[in-house]
Amino acid sequence: MIEFKNVSKQFPAGFRAVENLNLTVRRGELCVLIGPSGCGKTTTMRMVNRLIAPSSGHILIEGVDNATLAEEDLRRKIGYAIQQIGLFPHMTVAENIAVVPKLLHWEEDRIRHRVDELLALVGLDPELYRNQYPRQLSGGQQQRVGVARALGADPPIMLMDEPFGAVDPITRATLQDEFLQIQSTVGKTIIFVTHDIDEAIRMGDRIAVMRDGKLVQYETPDNLLAAPVDRFVRDFVGADRQLKRLGLIPVSDVMNTDPPRVFITDTLEAATEQFTRHNVKSVFVVDKRDHVLRGWLDREQMRTGRSLIDAMHEGNVHDIAVRETASVRDALSVMVTRSFRVTPVVDKQGRLKGSITLNALQEIIQSRAADATNGDGVELGTTAESRP
Repeated sequence: MIEFKNVSKQFPAGFRAVENLNLTVRRGELCVLIGPSGCGKTTTMRMVNRLIAPSSGHILIEGVDNATLAEEDLRRKIGYAIQQIGLFPHMTVAENIAVVPKLLHWEEDRIRHRVDELLALVGLDPELYRNQYPRQLSGGQQQRVGVARALGADPPIMLMDEPFGAVDPITRATLQDEFLQIQSTVGKTIIFVTHDIDEAIRMGDRIAVMRDGKLVQYETPDNLLAAPVDRFVRDFVGADRQLKRLGLIPVSDVMNTDPPRVFITDTLEAATEQFTRHNVKSVFVVDKRDHVLRGWLDREQMRTGRSLIDAMHEGNVHDIAVRETASVRDALSVMVTRSFRVTPVVDKQGRLKGSITLNALQEIIQSRAADATNGDGVELGTTAESRP
């Protein structure tokens, strides 16, 4: 879809920002460009839509040299989202999103439909937001509108220059998750620039690590973390790269999908039967109607309780569980923070979907460390028996 062939960029003062770059981004792939400041990643991205012209080499888009295309036509076919967002303050949200479709002379009905479709896609109610102005929005809402505008004319390619860098960490994580969900639906070919290795690992199908204008390594996130090509890449991805690899494994891939459970209306005798049948030290408690997680039981507390409700450990689902969309690394964090041996896995509504154990995490960590070129093994200790 996008191919850099021997591309270099030297500025008039003599600084060589990019040197002999050869790189291919496949259709539907999200390619992350990452590296230290001044490594050439933003220059590389901006050469795709010719905001910067290469000094030599060729950039092919679907086999066509972008230098042969009219700049206006090229840029109208490429969505562009940046950290500063760049919304026009005198335009409403709808007018901002409609900028490129209007330049392409879309009919008004088609534009209105596309604006509402995109607002819904980025999680903003069209009825509430289409007529608001950028100053009336939070930073996260403005960033959503920026993404919607980049998608306005349904371009096959998107360029994203640290698009979530200007918002707080919580909003940033939410935007990352939402954008990945959008990407799973729209399947754009994306070049994404960031300086944050955790964001690169989370977002990228493949990661291009750059240094001094040169491509050092181009790999999938897992392969990059497992086998850095040299010390620079190894240091750049961090000493905790084996833990970072756990962030690539969804909890849903490794969880037990049928953990021992009882209904909150059950008797202690029914709970005892679950302990005996499954030979476990803790059992989850759920609502009978919708299986929403309410807490857990352990053997010791069972002996002192007069009823199941009296014996159970009650806990907020957000404190004691991880979402099924979370990673194994997230589960490990919960276990370490809460001293859990077993962590429940829930869906968006808090319904129990499974569980993951500390022993299972240890096995994953050990196997990942073993297959790495320079394994950074992690050893986990035991945790409190009274926890789930």
